[in-house]
Amino acid sequence: MVMRVTGLASGMNIDEIVENMMKAQSIPLNKIKQQKTLLEWQRDSYREMNTLLLDFRSQLTNMKLSSFYRTRSVASTNEDIVSATVASGAGQSSYTISKISSLAVAESRMTNSGISKQSSNKVDTTKSLFTVQGAFANEMSWKQGSVESKSIVTKEGEPITLGLADGVQITDLENMTVEVNGIKYTVIDSGTPKSGEVMVNKDTGELTFGDTIAANSTVKVNYVTDKKVENKTITKDTTQIQLKGALVAGQIKLSFKDSAGTTIELSDKPKEDNSKIGEIIDKDKNKFGEINYETGVITFNSEFSNYFPAETENSEEKPKLELTITSQQNYFSFGLTTHTSKGQIDEKFLIQGSESLHSVMSKVNNSKLGVTMFYDSYSDKVTMTRKETGVYNENGQEIEFTDGDFLTQVLGFQNGDSGNYIKAENATFTVNGLETSRQSNTFSINGVTFTLKKTTDTPVTINVNNDNDKLYENIKSFVDKYNELVEKIEKKLSEPKYKNYLPLTDDEKEKLSETQQEKWENMAKSGILRNDSILSGLVTQMRTAIYSAVNQDDLDSAMKSLSAIGITTTADFTTAKLEINESKLKAAIEKDPNSIELLFNGTGATDGQKGVIQRLYDKVNATMDQLKERAGNSYSVNNQFTIGRQLDDLDDRIERFEDRLADLETRYYSQFTAMEQAIQKANSQAAYLAQFFQ
Repeated sequence: MVMRVTGLASGMNIDEIVENMMKAQSIPLNKIKQQKTLLEWQRDSYREMNTLLLDFRSQLTNMKLSSFYRTRSVASTNEDIVSATVASGAGQSSYTISKISSLAVAESRMTNSGISKQSSNKVDTTKSLFTVQGAFANEMSWKQGSVESKSIVTKEGEPITLGLADGVQITDLENMTVEVNGIKYTVIDSGTPKSGEVMVNKDTGELTFGDTIAANSTVKVNYVTDKKVENKTITKDTTQIQLKGALVAGQIKLSFKDSAGTTIELSDKPKEDNSKIGEIIDKDKNKFGEINYETGVITFNSEFSNYFPAETENSEEKPKLELTITSQQNYFSFGLTTHTSKGQIDEKFLIQGSESLHSVMSKVNNSKLGVTMFYDSYSDKVTMTRKETGVYNENGQEIEFTDGDFLTQVLGFQNGDSGNYIKAENATFTVNGLETSRQSNTFSINGVTFTLKKTTDTPVTINVNNDNDKLYENIKSFVDKYNELVEKIEKKLSEPKYKNYLPLTDDEKEKLSETQQEKWENMAKSGILRNDSILSGLVTQMRTAIYSAVNQDDLDSAMKSLSAIGITTTADFTTAKLEINESKLKAAIEKDPNSIELLFNGTGATDGQKGVIQRLYDKVNATMDQLKERAGNSYSVNNQFTIGRQLDDLDDRIERFEDRLADLETRYYSQFTAMEQAIQKANSQAAYLAQFFQ
């Protein structure tokens, strides 16, 4: 390493001298960096143009669809009875609906009577069912266990298991549901599962599928266990813990180890005067708290704190107990089947006693059954309506209550034709002399969507005609988009070039404010694509594509070019923009819309046979490929396009030049250091000789 001596002997500002010498040597490097910046600006400008062309190509893609030209309007002679809409591309036609015998109706079921025991004390739909069970007119039947739900994301080579706690077993298998990525599987408890089946090990919770389940699949399981085992850590300050509500009295167990390591077991005992509250006792009947069976809250008394380890002065944590709690919950289940346009749908529901009637209805409404269930507090009745109208089950009801007695006994719904219900019906009508029916009042025929509103014997006519105004607007939107593209390209091609404004070097930027830098950069970027051959070539090609005649056999000979239908260049011959003679274009559309479509969208083997849009699409596509080859896109790496390879070459030149400048700077300092050392030596000798003359 060369030691730098900066003018101590000579008194010269060596650093400034070297800096100025290096600036002179760096001039070629700055020019290379400016060249690189110009290439980067050019690359970005090309990509900006490619984005514009991509947007225009999307417009051309839409115009290649026949629906763009076959615009239709529809009118009904009586909108109050039959209304209609029409899709673009539908054929011109007329439909007469001479009779509407019936409208499509959805099946709806209602409870025969109020669900509350007393009209003055109706069921509170927001409170837990276990809490308000006495408010129902009919008694509820409960099962005991623990309702669980689990979602498992499968992993390659790993078993699919519910991870049951020791001593816990799955029960109520008939109401267990298993779905893999939304597809239901039939649950079995023995044997080898077939495709569409899953075998459940009740003791371990392992699931064995008859199909191969791919990794990262989502398995959703709703099931019931004979009890719930959970662990909770509590401190001496804990006075309450929360379990699930609607607990089964006499089935609550708490176990833990005291400070001596002895296992202590506590249990619940219902109070004789209050069946909703139980006492927490040990084997000697000592009381340590109370439990509310409805809410699931256990409240400990002061005696319970004696089980905690003694608190020491040096301990940073409060004494803890690790509780293992075993419990059972009251629950019930029910099933529903609906018949829909997607086929028969079966759902099973496991309802915890801590859930409300409102949450039960939400589960039904949010299921795949396609029904709406709600409770009307005024009539005290519940109704259930299928969302789809029409008949999908020719041999029975559209809504069936399959399992459990909650819907039929507690709420009072009835299966079959008996009970209070509205039967599903299809819409029956006569169209163009043909008697037919639909499961919905809204249906489509040949691109026309009809909506039946009333039954009638009065004929209603639906006419589908050309919508010439819509076609005119479609063509006008194309011309506007074309002119927008041409304007932006022509602006780039004619942008002035300021040769005296080159990209700023780092030293030049330090001398200018940010505003000044921005103004300078705008001047330097100006004209970056001036007279560019790719873009100017595209403008020429598009002009040719637009003005050349289209040779199609079925095309009106008087409509073979855009100018013939009123689309010409503007009066300003310096631009390739188009303008529309509105009256002439509308007259051409009115005269022959089929020829308009062929003029724009005709296909053929040669360019002369192709319509204007087909030609433009080809030209734009080819230009986008050229721009990508020249400038790449945001996903390209430099070696994949021309400018990128030039930038890589400049980077290599810059790196070599910077290495050479570093060596040169080191040599300059070495030379100045040698000079300083020589001057220092001469000064020392002069001082030595001078002492002999004093």
